[in-house]
Amino acid sequence: MKKIITLVFCLTFSVYSFSQITIGTADFAAAGDTIRLSVTNTVPANTSLATNGANAFWDYSGLVPNSQDVDTSLAVTSTGITYAIFFANLPFNPNRANIAAKGANLAGGGGAVPITDVYNYFYNSSSNYKQVGFGANISGVTTPIPYGSKDIVYSFPCNFGNIDSSDSDYSISIPSQGAAVGQQHRVNHVDGWGTLITPLGTFNTLRVVSELTGKDSVFISSLGFGLSFPRAKTREYKWLTTNGKVPVLQINVNVNGQNETVTSIRYKDIYRDLTVGLANNPQPIDAKIFPNPSNGGNVTLELSTLKNGQCELGVYSINGTLLKSFTKDAVQGRIVLDELNELASGYYTINVRGELGTASLNWLKR
Repeated sequence: MKKIITLVFCLTFSVYSFSQITIGTADFAAAGDTIRLSVTNTVPANTSLATNGANAFWDYSGLVPNSQDVDTSLAVTSTGITYAIFFANLPFNPNRANIAAKGANLAGGGGAVPITDVYNYFYNSSSNYKQVGFGANISGVTTPIPYGSKDIVYSFPCNFGNIDSSDSDYSISIPSQGAAVGQQHRVNHVDGWGTLITPLGTFNTLRVVSELTGKDSVFISSLGFGLSFPRAKTREYKWLTTNGKVPVLQINVNVNGQNETVTSIRYKDIYRDLTVGLANNPQPIDAKIFPNPSNGGNVTLELSTLKNGQCELGVYSINGTLLKSFTKDAVQGRIVLDELNELASGYYTINVRGELGTASLNWLKR
Protein backbone atom coordinates (compact mmCIF):
# COMPACT_ATOMS: atom_id res chain seq x y z
CA MET A 1 0.00 0.00 0.00
CA LYS A 2 2.73 2.48 0.97
CA LYS A 3 4.59 1.84 -2.32
CA ILE A 4 1.41 2.51 -4.28
CA ILE A 5 0.81 5.77 -2.38
CA THR A 6 4.39 6.88 -2.99
CA LEU A 7 4.11 6.05 -6.71
CA VAL A 8 0.85 8.00 -7.05
CA PHE A 9 2.39 11.00 -5.33
CA CYS A 10 5.48 10.83 -7.52
CA LEU A 11 3.36 10.82 -10.67
CA THR A 12 1.37 13.78 -9.37
CA PHE A 13 4.53 15.49 -8.21
CA SER A 14 6.17 15.24 -11.64
CA VAL A 15 3.47 17.53 -13.05
CA TYR A 16 4.20 20.14 -10.36
CA SER A 17 7.97 19.65 -10.22
CA PHE A 18 10.23 21.92 -8.21
CA SER A 19 12.72 24.32 -9.72
CA GLN A 20 16.36 24.70 -8.77
CA ILE A 21 16.97 26.73 -5.61
CA THR A 22 19.90 28.82 -4.35
CA ILE A 23 21.12 28.65 -0.75
CA GLY A 24 22.57 31.67 1.05
CA THR A 25 23.39 33.12 4.44
CA ALA A 26 19.73 33.65 5.45
CA ASP A 27 18.95 29.92 5.10
CA PHE A 28 20.96 28.91 8.18
CA ALA A 29 20.25 29.04 11.89
CA ALA A 30 20.77 32.20 13.94
CA ALA A 31 21.52 32.43 17.64
CA GLY A 32 18.55 31.17 19.62
CA ASP A 33 17.21 28.78 16.98
CA THR A 34 16.47 25.24 18.14
CA ILE A 35 15.95 22.38 15.69
CA ARG A 36 14.74 18.89 16.56
CA LEU A 37 16.70 16.13 14.84
CA SER A 38 16.10 12.40 14.65
CA VAL A 39 19.20 10.18 14.67
CA THR A 40 19.83 6.74 13.21
CA ASN A 41 22.54 4.80 11.38
CA THR A 42 20.31 2.61 9.21
CA VAL A 43 19.76 3.58 5.58
CA PRO A 44 16.31 2.65 4.19
CA ALA A 45 16.18 0.00 1.49
CA ASN A 46 16.12 1.08 -2.15
CA THR A 47 18.05 4.31 -1.56
CA SER A 48 21.39 5.23 -3.09
CA LEU A 49 23.86 7.96 -2.18
CA ALA A 50 25.02 7.85 -5.81
CA THR A 51 21.80 9.56 -6.96
CA ASN A 52 22.65 13.11 -8.03
CA GLY A 53 22.27 15.58 -10.89
CA ALA A 54 19.48 17.93 -11.98
CA ASN A 55 15.88 17.34 -10.83
CA ALA A 56 16.93 14.30 -8.79
CA PHE A 57 14.52 12.38 -6.54
CA TRP A 58 15.59 11.05 -3.13
CA ASP A 59 13.05 9.05 -1.12
CA TYR A 60 14.19 8.64 2.50
CA SER A 61 10.65 8.43 3.90
CA GLY A 62 11.54 5.02 5.39
CA LEU A 63 14.00 6.42 7.94
CA VAL A 64 13.31 5.16 11.49
CA PRO A 65 14.91 7.06 14.41
CA ASN A 66 16.93 5.45 17.19
CA SER A 67 17.07 8.67 19.20
CA GLN A 68 16.46 12.40 18.99
CA ASP A 69 18.55 15.52 19.65
CA VAL A 70 17.76 19.21 19.86
CA ASP A 71 20.32 21.26 17.94
CA THR A 72 20.65 24.69 19.59
CA SER A 73 22.46 27.66 18.06
CA LEU A 74 23.97 29.80 20.80
CA ALA A 75 24.97 33.43 21.01
CA VAL A 76 28.74 33.74 21.40
CA THR A 77 28.19 35.97 24.42
CA SER A 78 26.33 33.15 26.20
CA THR A 79 29.37 30.81 26.24
CA GLY A 80 31.47 32.69 28.80
CA ILE A 81 33.39 35.94 29.07
CA THR A 82 36.69 34.50 27.78
CA TYR A 83 35.12 33.21 24.58
CA ALA A 84 32.87 36.28 24.23
CA ILE A 85 36.00 38.45 24.02
CA PHE A 86 38.18 36.11 21.95
CA PHE A 87 35.48 35.31 19.35
CA ALA A 88 33.78 38.73 19.51
CA ASN A 89 31.69 39.61 16.47
CA LEU A 90 33.79 42.65 15.51
CA PRO A 91 35.00 43.49 11.98
CA PHE A 92 38.68 43.71 12.97
CA ASN A 93 38.69 40.38 14.85
CA PRO A 94 40.34 37.59 12.77
CA ASN A 95 38.41 35.06 14.88
CA ARG A 96 35.08 36.80 14.48
CA ALA A 97 32.06 34.55 15.19
CA ASN A 98 28.30 35.07 15.36
CA ILE A 99 27.16 31.50 16.13
CA ALA A 100 28.27 28.95 18.72
CA ALA A 101 27.29 25.32 19.27
CA LYS A 102 28.14 22.68 21.84
CA GLY A 103 30.72 20.18 20.60
CA ALA A 104 31.96 16.71 21.49
CA ASN A 105 34.67 16.20 24.09
CA LEU A 106 38.16 15.46 22.77
CA ALA A 107 41.43 14.03 24.03
CA GLY A 108 44.76 15.81 23.86
CA GLY A 109 48.37 15.01 24.59
CA GLY A 110 48.10 11.46 23.31
CA GLY A 111 44.81 10.99 25.14
CA ALA A 112 46.28 11.74 28.57
CA VAL A 113 44.56 15.10 28.97
CA PRO A 114 40.77 15.38 28.71
CA ILE A 115 39.45 18.26 26.62
CA THR A 116 35.92 18.93 27.84
CA ASP A 117 33.15 21.55 27.68
CA VAL A 118 33.79 22.07 23.98
CA TYR A 119 32.14 24.89 22.01
CA ASN A 120 32.47 25.31 18.24
CA TYR A 121 32.43 28.83 16.80
CA PHE A 122 31.18 29.84 13.34
CA TYR A 123 30.84 32.99 11.29
CA ASN A 124 27.88 33.18 8.90
CA SER A 125 28.41 35.96 6.35
CA SER A 126 27.15 36.91 2.90
CA SER A 127 30.10 35.06 1.30
CA ASN A 128 30.36 31.85 3.35
CA TYR A 129 29.59 29.86 6.48
CA LYS A 130 32.84 28.92 8.19
CA GLN A 131 34.17 27.49 11.43
CA VAL A 132 36.67 29.91 12.94
CA GLY A 133 37.75 27.82 15.92
CA PHE A 134 36.61 26.17 19.10
CA GLY A 135 37.01 26.48 22.84
CA ALA A 136 37.47 23.90 25.57
CA ASN A 137 38.38 23.25 29.16
CA ILE A 138 41.95 21.89 29.11
CA SER A 139 43.40 20.82 32.47
CA GLY A 140 40.87 23.10 34.15
CA VAL A 141 41.68 26.13 32.00
CA THR A 142 39.17 27.78 29.65
CA THR A 143 41.08 27.81 26.36
CA PRO A 144 40.06 29.50 23.08
CA ILE A 145 41.56 27.65 20.09
CA PRO A 146 41.41 29.57 16.80
CA TYR A 147 41.77 28.01 13.40
CA GLY A 148 44.75 29.46 11.55
CA SER A 149 43.02 29.00 8.22
CA LYS A 150 39.24 28.75 8.55
CA ASP A 151 37.10 25.76 7.58
CA ILE A 152 34.69 26.92 4.84
CA VAL A 153 31.65 24.70 5.41
CA TYR A 154 29.57 26.40 2.68
CA SER A 155 30.36 29.09 0.10
CA PHE A 156 27.58 31.48 -0.96
CA PRO A 157 25.67 31.68 -3.14
CA CYS A 158 25.36 27.92 -3.08
CA ASN A 159 24.24 26.73 -6.54
CA PHE A 160 24.10 23.42 -8.39
CA GLY A 161 27.48 22.56 -9.91
CA ASN A 162 29.58 24.66 -7.52
CA ILE A 163 32.88 23.17 -6.33
CA ASP A 164 35.11 24.80 -3.72
CA SER A 165 37.76 23.74 -1.21
CA SER A 166 39.46 24.99 1.93
CA ASP A 167 42.33 24.05 4.24
CA SER A 168 42.02 24.58 7.96
CA ASP A 169 44.28 23.97 10.94
CA TYR A 170 44.61 24.45 14.67
CA SER A 171 47.16 23.87 17.39
CA ILE A 172 46.78 23.29 21.11
CA SER A 173 49.55 23.74 23.64
CA ILE A 174 49.04 21.67 26.78
CA PRO A 175 51.26 22.84 29.67
CA SER A 176 53.73 20.17 30.88
CA GLN A 177 52.10 17.65 28.52
CA GLY A 178 52.93 18.69 24.96
CA ALA A 179 50.99 19.92 21.97
CA ALA A 180 48.43 18.79 19.42
CA VAL A 181 48.02 19.98 15.85
CA GLY A 182 45.16 19.24 13.47
CA GLN A 183 44.98 19.85 9.73
CA GLN A 184 42.01 19.32 7.41
CA HIS A 185 41.31 19.61 3.68
CA ARG A 186 37.66 20.03 2.65
CA VAL A 187 36.21 19.79 -0.87
CA ASN A 188 32.55 20.81 -1.30
CA HIS A 189 30.60 19.81 -4.40
CA VAL A 190 26.97 20.80 -4.97
CA ASP A 191 26.22 17.68 -6.98
CA GLY A 192 22.42 17.65 -7.20
CA TRP A 193 19.12 19.44 -6.81
CA GLY A 194 15.59 18.14 -6.65
CA THR A 195 13.01 16.53 -4.40
CA LEU A 196 13.78 14.95 -1.02
CA ILE A 197 11.20 13.03 1.02
CA THR A 198 11.86 12.30 4.72
CA PRO A 199 9.49 11.27 7.52
CA LEU A 200 8.95 15.01 8.11
CA GLY A 201 7.79 15.84 4.60
CA THR A 202 8.77 16.74 1.04
CA PHE A 203 11.42 19.36 0.34
CA ASN A 204 12.94 21.21 -2.60
CA THR A 205 16.67 20.76 -1.97
CA LEU A 206 20.26 21.25 -3.05
CA ARG A 207 22.66 18.46 -2.13
CA VAL A 208 26.18 19.32 -0.99
CA VAL A 209 28.76 16.54 -0.74
CA SER A 210 31.76 17.42 1.44
CA GLU A 211 34.87 15.22 1.30
CA LEU A 212 37.18 15.57 4.32
CA THR A 213 40.78 14.42 4.71
CA GLY A 214 43.47 15.46 7.13
CA LYS A 215 46.01 14.48 9.74
CA ASP A 216 46.68 14.95 13.43
CA SER A 217 50.01 15.33 15.18
CA VAL A 218 50.89 15.20 18.86
CA PHE A 219 54.09 16.04 20.72
CA ILE A 220 54.53 14.38 24.12
CA SER A 221 56.86 16.36 26.35
CA SER A 222 57.73 13.50 28.69
CA LEU A 223 58.88 11.35 25.77
CA GLY A 224 60.53 14.13 23.82
CA PHE A 225 59.07 13.21 20.44
CA GLY A 226 55.91 13.51 18.36
CA LEU A 227 53.67 11.34 16.23
CA SER A 228 51.64 12.13 13.14
CA PHE A 229 48.82 10.04 11.72
CA PRO A 230 46.23 10.55 8.94
CA ARG A 231 42.53 10.92 9.62
CA ALA A 232 40.07 8.51 8.11
CA LYS A 233 38.62 9.86 4.87
CA THR A 234 34.99 10.89 5.34
CA ARG A 235 32.11 12.30 3.29
CA GLU A 236 29.14 14.35 4.41
CA TYR A 237 26.02 14.20 2.23
CA LYS A 238 23.86 17.21 3.10
CA TRP A 239 20.46 18.17 1.68
CA LEU A 240 19.73 21.89 2.11
CA THR A 241 16.48 23.80 1.63
CA THR A 242 15.54 27.47 1.79
CA ASN A 243 15.12 28.65 5.38
CA GLY A 244 15.98 25.14 6.53
CA LYS A 245 18.32 26.38 9.32
CA VAL A 246 20.27 23.09 9.21
CA PRO A 247 20.46 20.29 6.63
CA VAL A 248 17.06 18.64 6.24
CA LEU A 249 19.03 15.38 6.03
CA GLN A 250 22.71 14.66 6.62
CA ILE A 251 24.37 11.28 6.09
CA ASN A 252 28.02 10.88 7.14
CA VAL A 253 30.15 8.01 5.85
CA ASN A 254 33.67 6.69 6.21
CA VAL A 255 35.39 6.05 2.88
CA ASN A 256 37.68 3.09 2.21
CA GLY A 257 38.60 2.91 -1.47
CA GLN A 258 35.29 2.64 -3.35
CA ASN A 259 33.39 1.54 -0.24
CA GLU A 260 31.36 3.78 2.05
CA THR A 261 30.25 2.88 5.57
CA VAL A 262 27.47 4.95 7.11
CA THR A 263 28.45 6.33 10.53
CA SER A 264 25.50 8.61 11.28
CA ILE A 265 22.23 9.90 9.86
CA ARG A 266 20.54 13.03 11.21
CA TYR A 267 17.39 14.60 9.83
CA LYS A 268 14.93 17.34 10.80
CA ASP A 269 11.88 15.92 12.48
CA ILE A 270 9.06 16.48 14.92
CA TYR A 271 9.01 15.14 18.48
CA ARG A 272 8.49 11.40 18.56
CA ASP A 273 7.92 9.35 21.70
CA LEU A 274 10.33 6.53 20.95
CA THR A 275 9.10 4.44 23.88
CA VAL A 276 5.79 3.70 22.11
CA GLY A 277 4.27 3.74 18.67
CA LEU A 278 6.95 3.97 16.03
CA ALA A 279 9.70 2.47 18.20
CA ASN A 280 7.66 -0.64 18.99
CA ASN A 281 5.90 -0.73 15.61
CA PRO A 282 8.55 0.13 13.02
CA GLN A 283 6.14 -0.54 10.14
CA PRO A 284 4.06 2.61 9.64
CA ILE A 285 0.28 2.62 9.48
CA ASP A 286 -0.96 2.01 5.94
CA ALA A 287 -2.75 5.20 5.03
CA LYS A 288 -3.91 7.29 2.12
CA ILE A 289 -5.41 10.75 1.65
CA PHE A 290 -8.06 11.66 -0.90
CA PRO A 291 -8.74 13.58 -3.00
CA ASN A 292 -5.06 14.21 -3.78
CA PRO A 293 -4.56 16.68 -5.38
CA SER A 294 -7.62 18.52 -4.12
CA ASN A 295 -9.20 21.83 -5.04
CA GLY A 296 -10.14 22.60 -1.44
CA GLY A 297 -9.33 21.76 2.13
CA ASN A 298 -11.90 19.03 2.76
CA VAL A 299 -10.02 15.74 2.53
CA THR A 300 -10.26 12.33 4.13
CA LEU A 301 -7.59 10.11 5.65
CA GLU A 302 -8.10 6.38 5.36
CA LEU A 303 -6.17 4.25 7.87
CA SER A 304 -6.24 0.56 7.04
CA THR A 305 -4.77 -0.67 10.36
CA LEU A 306 -6.67 1.61 12.76
CA LYS A 307 -10.47 1.38 12.75
CA ASN A 308 -11.36 3.59 15.71
CA GLY A 309 -9.41 5.71 18.16
CA GLN A 310 -7.84 9.10 18.67
CA CYS A 311 -4.99 10.27 16.44
CA GLU A 312 -2.56 13.17 16.70
CA LEU A 313 -2.10 15.09 13.45
CA GLY A 314 0.44 17.66 12.31
CA VAL A 315 0.34 19.65 9.07
CA TYR A 316 3.70 20.86 7.75
CA SER A 317 4.79 23.21 4.99
CA ILE A 318 7.23 22.16 2.29
CA ASN A 319 10.05 23.63 4.43
CA GLY A 320 9.09 21.55 7.46
CA THR A 321 7.34 24.33 9.39
CA LEU A 322 4.52 23.08 11.61
CA LEU A 323 1.36 24.92 10.53
CA LYS A 324 -1.31 23.05 12.49
CA SER A 325 -1.49 20.36 15.15
CA PHE A 326 -4.65 18.80 16.53
CA THR A 327 -6.27 15.51 17.55
CA LYS A 328 -9.19 13.78 15.85
CA ASP A 329 -11.00 10.50 16.20
CA ALA A 330 -10.82 7.83 13.54
CA VAL A 331 -14.23 6.33 12.81
CA GLN A 332 -14.33 3.09 10.83
CA GLY A 333 -10.77 3.77 9.74
CA ARG A 334 -11.45 7.26 8.43
CA ILE A 335 -10.67 10.79 9.58
CA VAL A 336 -12.42 13.67 7.82
CA LEU A 337 -10.27 16.80 7.80
CA ASP A 338 -12.07 20.11 7.40
CA GLU A 339 -9.34 22.09 9.18
CA LEU A 340 -7.30 22.72 6.02
CA ASN A 341 -9.56 25.14 4.16
CA GLU A 342 -7.59 28.25 5.03
CA LEU A 343 -4.29 26.83 3.74
CA ALA A 344 -2.93 28.37 0.55
CA SER A 345 -2.35 26.31 -2.57
CA GLY A 346 0.82 24.26 -2.32
CA TYR A 347 2.46 21.07 -1.13
CA TYR A 348 1.96 19.87 2.45
CA THR A 349 2.87 16.89 4.60
CA ILE A 350 0.35 15.47 7.05
CA ASN A 351 1.81 13.36 9.85
CA VAL A 352 -0.55 11.01 11.67
CA ARG A 353 0.17 9.24 14.94
CA GLY A 354 -2.16 6.60 16.32
CA GLU A 355 -1.97 3.93 18.95
CA LEU A 356 -0.50 1.43 16.48
CA GLY A 357 2.12 3.62 14.82
CA THR A 358 2.55 6.56 12.48
CA ALA A 359 2.06 7.63 8.89
CA SER A 360 3.37 10.52 6.80
CA LEU A 361 1.36 11.59 3.76
CA ASN A 362 2.11 14.11 1.04
CA TRP A 363 -0.79 16.27 -0.11
CA LEU A 364 -1.17 18.85 -2.89
CA LYS A 365 -3.77 21.61 -2.55
CA ARG A 366 -4.49 23.35 -5.84
